Amino acid sequence: MMRKNMFFSLILFAVICTSTLAFCGCEKKVSSLKEEGKECDYTVVATRDCPEEFLSHLEEKKINPFQMTYQDGSYLYIAVGYGEQKTGGYSIVIKGLLEKSDKLCIETELRGPGKDETVKQKPSYPYVIIKTENSSKEVIFESH
Repeated sequence: MMRKNMFFSLILFAVICTSTLAFCGCEKKVSSLKEEGKECDYTVVATRDCPEEFLSHLEEKKINPFQMTYQDGSYLYIAVGYGEQKTGGYSIVIKGLLEKSDKLCIETELRGPGKDETVKQKPSYPYVIIKTENSSKEVIFESH
């Protein structure tokens, strides 16, 4: 009789544990850009096409990682830099620019040189500048 009660207790325990795991599931953290929002149009801009005042601030900051914005008339310039890198060959990927109810969110990623790529063995300062419609919304940066 004792053995039979122990067997049923063990079965009940296994059912409870399995049910708990099935109902709890796993929660995956999703970046802010994956939340609901509207994709914004933007253009990657060469430095020669940027306002001089904006560029002067950018040149001062580029040695360290930075994030900055600049409003000029009907455009908003957004810049993301990853600071000094030991070599050349780095690039920045814009993973998205989303407009949400109260903010603009930009997500970027730094990519290093490929294994077979020939790179200059001197420091580089990778950054990217985009231009979009002017907005008074707060800009949120996500860099990887």
